[in-house]
Amino acid sequence: MMTHPPLSIDVLDRSAEHRSDDEWLSAAWEQAQIVVCDAENERIDADEDGLHYYDAATAPEGLRIYLGGENPPVFAVLADLPDGLPGRWIKPSWDRRDLAIAVQAIGIAHWHATYRFHPTTGEPLAPRQAGWELAASTGRPVFPRTDPAVIVLIDDGADRVLLAQHRRYSGAPKTGPAAVRSGRYACVAGFVEPGESAEAAVHREVSEEIGIKLDRLEYVSSQPWPYPRSLMLAYRATADASQPMAFQEEEISDARWFSRDEVRKMWVDTADGTPSAVRISVARFLIERWLDRTE
Repeated sequence: MMTHPPLSIDVLDRSAEHRSDDEWLSAAWEQAQIVVCDAENERIDADEDGLHYYDAATAPEGLRIYLGGENPPVFAVLADLPDGLPGRWIKPSWDRRDLAIAVQAIGIAHWHATYRFHPTTGEPLAPRQAGWELAASTGRPVFPRTDPAVIVLIDDGADRVLLAQHRRYSGAPKTGPAAVRSGRYACVAGFVEPGESAEAAVHREVSEEIGIKLDRLEYVSSQPWPYPRSLMLAYRATADASQPMAFQEEEISDARWFSRDEVRKMWVDTADGTPSAVRISVARFLIERWLDRTE
């Protein structure tokens, strides 16, 4: 049983001290492992077995971003994928190093695809610091953005958990911080608002979406989610199951308390047809921990 969410991986030293050393970066490129990201379409060059690594001689032209490492250095190139290579979502079967590199590469690629002009001056932005800053001739540098989001598994203090079905995700699988809600009942999740703590965001999201109050709340773990650039903060909570629920009409189509057997059938017994996004999600991590009583 995992003790941390599947994408909470720290296996590549980002070696930020090299980002401003152009001479070192030029030499590192010649011996680098290079991955290719198509940021516009949320794709990375890979197959079922893992990432496809290029070298300096075979890598396509595009913006180079130093991801980290020294032996070998690892870079991402932002470019269209070669013909015949459709690109893939991150696969849970990949080894830990490929998963960590893919999450980092896709996240930073999304930022570059989104931030092309300075937010206050409107000038075109140019990369520096090996792709980790964007700057114009005037105004402050622009740094990579990460959007914090919270997700919570709520129990009744006994043997049931409260899961909700999001209206937008009650049909075909989608992506985003609550991608795990693809047709299933799943955990309540949402983004942290400006000036709000993560804990306050959990209470607010639960109150807004299903209309109940939480009695106990505790932090569990975090995981980056690169679609597009979220950091999922995972929590466990307890609530009084006798409280009446009031659904946020535009958000929630249904929510109810599920027994352990019902959750296992929904989340584990049907695993063969589960999308990759669900299998590497924080929601699945929280639910499996609860099913296995490891807390």
